[in-house]
Amino acid sequence: MRFGMFDQSEQSGGLPAAELYESRLRLAERAEAGGFWGYHKSEHHMIPLDHAPSIGLFLAALAQRTTTLRLCSLVHLLPFYHPIRLIEEVCMLDHLSNGRFEFGFGKGISAPEHQLWGLDPDEATARTDEMLDLLLAAFASDDDRFSYSGAFWQLTDVPLEIRPLQQPHPPMWRPGTVETAATLGVSTLAGGPIERVNQSIETYKAAYRPGVGGGHPATVGAIRKFIVAPTDAEADAIGARTWPAYSEHLTRLFRRYDVPVPNDPTIGGDYEMAKKVQAIVVGSPQRVRDHVEELTAAGLVEYVVGGFSFGDLSHDEALRSIELFAEHVVEPLGAQPAAA
Repeated sequence: MRFGMFDQSEQSGGLPAAELYESRLRLAERAEAGGFWGYHKSEHHMIPLDHAPSIGLFLAALAQRTTTLRLCSLVHLLPFYHPIRLIEEVCMLDHLSNGRFEFGFGKGISAPEHQLWGLDPDEATARTDEMLDLLLAAFASDDDRFSYSGAFWQLTDVPLEIRPLQQPHPPMWRPGTVETAATLGVSTLAGGPIERVNQSIETYKAAYRPGVGGGHPATVGAIRKFIVAPTDAEADAIGARTWPAYSEHLTRLFRRYDVPVPNDPTIGGDYEMAKKVQAIVVGSPQRVRDHVEELTAAGLVEYVVGGFSFGDLSHDEALRSIELFAEHVVEPLGAQPAAA
């Protein structure tokens, strides 16, 4: 079994930026010390959901504060990048982390973010597909110069002065539909009730093709928000308090521009429904461990990713969740061999 941490560097309530960043770096350091395998960072812009929108910059800082934790972008929003900048950033992150970087990619689901950047949301899929094709072609090039001709980008004889440390490129992640990730041969995450997660993994395995994965092992991890406290009642009270804040942060830009929220993971801020569909799991260490054991009982889930810092949770509340999760879940269950 492996365990991971998902973070969006959410602004919990007026923290100075430097204090917020230091808090997140310390939480990730504690996760590594507690035996976590991976750290996953999202990318959003102009929204309190993410106050560290330069994903590469933050992961570069985290690379200097950790030694074993896999550092995964989840995701780089491909339409928002110039290809030369992104090629160089991916290569730098791979070297700065000594080969611990994993590259997640996607198009971004927030139409307002695209529009405020001067991008057409209707072009997001096409731009993402072309950027991925361009990146893979650059990483596969045997020449020291690279050219590409597409609908959005024209590159001619661009020098390739730096290559990734991991060959042919870092492992890749593509959230969204498991079928898409499977046909690409890359890793992904699945949410929802245990039955749905298991079904997603079965679907992935049936649709899997080597695709563009580069020969790296691919997996489907299960993702949830977790709040762990000494008692069920305390964890539940914290969850009821913080879930509406998380929902408000996630939807603020959508509401400002009167745009529907696609696939809202907060279930419209409905905390009781979120617990029912297991978007969030709260409780004592024993209750949370019981959930993870049930989640992994079928032998399909080999990687569990938790969000521990979200909404208006304080640093100390998030740190306590991570520490209790590490002691009562990661340490005993992580020592077990992964299912074949």
